[in-house]
Amino acid sequence: MGTNLAPPTRAQFRIEALTSRGWRSRADVLPLVFFLLVLFANPMQRALVLAQVPPAWQQQWDNAVNAAKKEGKVVVFGPAGEIIRNALVDVFGKSFPAIPLEYVGGRASEGAAKVKIERDGGVFSIDVFIGGAVTLMELGAFGALERLEPALIVPEVKDPNRWRDGQLEFSNPSTRYTLVFSSQPNPPVVYNSKQVKATEIDQLYELLDPKWQGKVVLNDPLIAGPAGSLFRWLWRVLGPDKATNYYRKIRAQAGAIDRDQRRQVEWVAQGKYAWLLGPNNAMLHQLAQRGLKFGVLPEFQDFGTHIGTGSGCLALMQRAPHRNAALVFLNWFLNKEGQTVWSKALNLQSRRVDVPVDHIPPYLIVKPGAKYWISYYEKDAQRSPQEEAVIKELFGR
Repeated sequence: MGTNLAPPTRAQFRIEALTSRGWRSRADVLPLVFFLLVLFANPMQRALVLAQVPPAWQQQWDNAVNAAKKEGKVVVFGPAGEIIRNALVDVFGKSFPAIPLEYVGGRASEGAAKVKIERDGGVFSIDVFIGGAVTLMELGAFGALERLEPALIVPEVKDPNRWRDGQLEFSNPSTRYTLVFSSQPNPPVVYNSKQVKATEIDQLYELLDPKWQGKVVLNDPLIAGPAGSLFRWLWRVLGPDKATNYYRKIRAQAGAIDRDQRRQVEWVAQGKYAWLLGPNNAMLHQLAQRGLKFGVLPEFQDFGTHIGTGSGCLALMQRAPHRNAALVFLNWFLNKEGQTVWSKALNLQSRRVDVPVDHIPPYLIVKPGAKYWISYYEKDAQRSPQEEAVIKELFGR
C-alpha cells in the first residue's frame, strides 16, 4: 500500500528552484534550505522571525527621515512671535538635529499673499503652512496645497482615539487639505481693567454705549483672522438685518481700526484705548508673558462666543521644496511632543486629548456639553455676498 504524501508547500517549491539553479552550488544553498525548513515547520520560530521584520510604516518613516537629512532643512510658515518660533526650533532640533527647522513667522493672510506671488513666478519656498482656516482655504482654492492624510505616517498620529471627538478634524471635509489641530473658544473682548469693569461690557449691546465712542479699537474684520470670524459669528446669531445695524454702530464707536494684533493689545494695556474687539488668542499669551496687564472677557452673557482655530490649522504645500523634511515635521508636530510644545508656547488647547491643559486659562478651554458656533468649517468660514458687501462698505480702505 503506497504512502499518501502531502502536496509540496510554496516553501518547498522555492527550495527546489534554488537548488536546481546553475548559478549556485547545492552546498551554497543548503544553509538556506535548512533555515526555510525550520521556519515553516515551526510556527513559533516563524513568528519570532517575522517579529524581527519592521512594520511597513516604520520603513516608510525611516526612509523619509534619511531623505530629509539629505534635503538639509524644512521651511515652516507659522504665527509670529519669538516664543513659538524658539520653542519649535529648539525641540524639533533636539529630536532631528540633522534637519534644521527654518521658521518664517508672520500674519497668515500676508504669508499666503506672498506664497501666491512666489508661485506665480515659479518659486516654491514653503514646505508646511500653519495658519487660520480661511487663509488655508484660500491657498487650497489657489491649488497650493496637497492632501494631508497620505503624509501622515506614524500610527499614533493617525489614531482617531488620540483626538477630540474621536476623529481627525478637517476644515474642509470633502477635500481634507487642512487639518484642524487646535481649536478653542474665542474671547471676544480684551479690556483695560483700570478703565473698564467686566460687567460694563459683558453683554453684546453694551459695547454700543455712547460712553465708549472713540475709546475703543477694533481688530480689522476685512481680512482673515479672529475679527473676521467674530463678525461672521455675529452675522449668524443676529441675522443679516440686525447684524448690519450692529456693524454700523460698532464701526462708529471705533477710535481705531488696526491690523497689527500685537499693537492693539499693547494699546489697551497702556490705556490708550479702553477695550479691543476681536483679539488674537495666541498674541494675548505672548504679551501676558512679557508682563502686560489686561482683562479678558471670555464670552458675552447673552450670546456666548464661538470656537475658532486661531492659527490652529496645518497644511502640506503642493510641490514642497523639501518634501521629505515636511513629512518628518508634520508627523512630529502632530504627535504628543509637538502638540505639547505648541500648546505651552501659545497657551492654546490642542485637539489631542493626551496633551495637558493645566497651563491654559479656563476661558480658552472647550467646555464639554457647551454650545458653541464653530467658525472654521468650509461652509461657514466664508462671508455671504451680502455680509461681504457690508464689511467692505464699512471697513474697506
